[in-house]
Amino acid sequence: MGAAERIVPDGRCELVLHYGDAFVESAADGIEHVQPTALFAGQLSRPLWLRATGRAGVIGVRFHPAGARSFLGFPLGEATDRRIALASIWPEAAELTSAIIHADDAGRVQIAERLVAQRIAHHRVPIDEPIARCASEIAAQSGRCNLEEVIAASGVGRRQFERRFRDSVGLSPKRFASVLRLRSVFDVLQDDPGSDWTGAALAAGYFDQSHLIRDFRRYVGCTPAQFVAARAPLASALVA
Repeated sequence: MGAAERIVPDGRCELVLHYGDAFVESAADGIEHVQPTALFAGQLSRPLWLRATGRAGVIGVRFHPAGARSFLGFPLGEATDRRIALASIWPEAAELTSAIIHADDAGRVQIAERLVAQRIAHHRVPIDEPIARCASEIAAQSGRCNLEEVIAASGVGRRQFERRFRDSVGLSPKRFASVLRLRSVFDVLQDDPGSDWTGAALAAGYFDQSHLIRDFRRYVGCTPAQFVAARAPLASALVA
């Protein structure tokens, strides 16, 4: 039984397929829940704690920021901070998900690709291209962009843009940008191990320490000082 590890938001939704022993996640109320074999993990807006119960074996299919809507089949905002059992929204996939457990590594990848392709073909939900372009632009700049300019360039009215962005991405544009900005702090530290927190924060677009601490509390669940003191396994996950 492994220790619980902290998973923080990274701006992506993911299809998760377990072929090893189950993972257990801790809810805000302290109750633990066993994850299903196949699940859709929506956007995170807060940290999540996961614990392995034995031998881990996982395939993850990560979607582009606005690419998961066509797979899920309903607005991404409804999946935020949720892990949804695939069987509850797509019972027909049971045969494929069961086959993953018995396949070799190459076979598992092929089955996962086929599963995603079939689901997207079944829904035929087109990608919202203006929103997808804006989400890609925000991601390309690691959240360090002028959102007003991005929205204006989309040609979509602000209120409609906000609604469509949440439906397609699962987070508001502002929250999506702030998740990516915090993530980029760890990218800076990975690329330049000699950097300190202050330098990394400035490079990531933070202009004061209070802003960095606020985002750390929201998305990591602690302050930067507490994170460094703990030196938790989160470090490798954040900079992977």
